[in-house]
Amino acid sequence: LQVSRLILGDFSDNERLQDFEGGVLSGLCQVQMDEFVLICLKGVEDDTDNLFNCIGNVSIIRFVDLRLEEIPQVAVRSKVKQLECKKCSFEDVPSQKLSLFKELRVLRITQNKDLKAFEQNFEGLRNLEVMDLSENSLTFSKCCSPQFQNCPNLKHLNLSFNFNIRLTGDFTNVNNLLYLDLQHTTLFGPGSYPVFLSLQRLIYLDISYTKTEVKSQCTFCGLNSL
Repeated sequence: LQVSRLILGDFSDNERLQDFEGGVLSGLCQVQMDEFVLICLKGVEDDTDNLFNCIGNVSIIRFVDLRLEEIPQVAVRSKVKQLECKKCSFEDVPSQKLSLFKELRVLRITQNKDLKAFEQNFEGLRNLEVMDLSENSLTFSKCCSPQFQNCPNLKHLNLSFNFNIRLTGDFTNVNNLLYLDLQHTTLFGPGSYPVFLSLQRLIYLDISYTKTEVKSQCTFCGLNSL
């Protein structure tokens, strides 16, 4: 069977499907598809051990409104280019497992109310261009170079609508950023000293509603492309 998009689940959690049978995901190995969407399924979190064995060759994968607490085991040589995890149950950004998606270009982890920690680092995602971590509950410091090791092509970083983020001014690993969105997140660092010095290619910066008080004349030094 060949399809462009396969959606498994329901579009509302009011009557979340209750009859998910273990092993049903193994049937996905018989389907060739470009995009796979898993949405509003109760019990799916108990049957994901081999999920990526069957959908590792899919270009676009979306997990929506599931109770996933961690990323399932990733198949070797995964070809996933876009991955979205929306309204899941992560407590820490699962950077280590996600770093196994070497072909990944777009990653979105959004609207996870339990997602508060960013203690793991992304490593070796050389194709990654877009990272969206907006609308979570993140609180972390030392943003943003340590979190993105060997991710030289990252151009879009969205950390808006989170809790508290401390910027150190170290953007060494992400100095090719073009878009940085931090709106509606309490920031520590900007305004007191020039934290954006190395972002000379940045063309879009949003620090609105971040409680930033500009005290330094060099607050925006380095932003030569704005």
